Amino acid sequence: MSPLWLTLLVALPVLDSVFRGVLLVAARRRRPGGPGEIRRRVLVLVPARDEGAAVAPTLRSVLDAAGSVDVRPVLVLDGDDEEAAAVAGALGVEVVRKEPPGPSKAAVLAWAVGRLAADLEGVEAVVVLDVGSRLGEGFFDRLRWPSGADGVQAVLAGGGVGPGDGASLSERVAQAHEDRGREALGWNVRLRGTGFALRPPLLEAVAGALRTQVEDTEMSLLLGAAGARLALGPADAVVHDVKPGSVRDAARQRARWLVGQLALPLRQPRALLRLLARRPLEGLAFATELGGRPLSLTVPLRLLVAGAIATAVGARPGAELAVAAVVAASAFLDVGVHVLSGGFRLRAALGLAASWLRAVWLVPAALKGWMRGRESGTGTGTGTGTGR
Repeated sequence: MSPLWLTLLVALPVLDSVFRGVLLVAARRRRPGGPGEIRRRVLVLVPARDEGAAVAPTLRSVLDAAGSVDVRPVLVLDGDDEEAAAVAGALGVEVVRKEPPGPSKAAVLAWAVGRLAADLEGVEAVVVLDVGSRLGEGFFDRLRWPSGADGVQAVLAGGGVGPGDGASLSERVAQAHEDRGREALGWNVRLRGTGFALRPPLLEAVAGALRTQVEDTEMSLLLGAAGARLALGPADAVVHDVKPGSVRDAARQRARWLVGQLALPLRQPRALLRLLARRPLEGLAFATELGGRPLSLTVPLRLLVAGAIATAVGARPGAELAVAAVVAASAFLDVGVHVLSGGFRLRAALGLAASWLRAVWLVPAALKGWMRGRESGTGTGTGTGTGR
């Protein structure tokens, strides 16, 4: 029996790698857009669950970054958290509380949008920010929206130790190469869980339709299927986002990502079909991304499959050996991009891979609700991870 059947295990990761290569080339040809516009009245939602005093740095950063913009931060508590409420009260930040809590961050966002529906009518943009993220100096004056954009994902300057360092590098690579390549091709960039802004009507329309635990990826799909345009923010409008620093905590975050990533095509098949119909190549790239990541798992899988095929056919040339070479090349391409992007550390990459392996075992627990990973600084991570 031919060993080529093994390629079925890695078909989506290989195709995802091809699309990633296309985006890498396209990013080099991307030209900066015009100056863009500043949204002058902004509502900032900060979802939090059992964060305690860790909300303080995030809320302070929002207040300090207001500049000339009318910014209204709201701490959205998922259940009771008197310490976080007291911190917000001392800073003069409004607090709303969802009861009963759970089951997911998406549910909290949907509740907050309904609770604050009247307030959304008076603002020009809504920013969603995770606890543990901090806005850079002058953020709101610098967050200029490209002409025609319905939403903007800010540039994330991640940080962390161990697996957090590896996750930060992956996120930087994704924005610098993949998202800029998407813009060059006229595609939408990806929303990344924190530091994104949407026009209020779009957030209202999409929040109630969220069905998974990867609300950022799901929003990207739903908005793309609806024809909305999502752009990358200016390089100087930065969100500093600290990643979980231990394998255990990073694994908890990534287990939630795995559950959501697997559930998304099952829970939103119509949206995926609409995106494929509206923009076939962009839709196909989105679909292969869902099945081709995280790279920390699919890269070694591709190398194992390539090795198994090569071992089975020996050194004789033929179609099987050529396929094995293509599969291996796709894995080496993904690794090479990260290594050559600067900041690559083998220990951090191995820690990130270990967190993904542990995440597989935590999937049953992640099915029960909102799992968070404590960051290497203060606060807890509510994002979905980077998909690496």
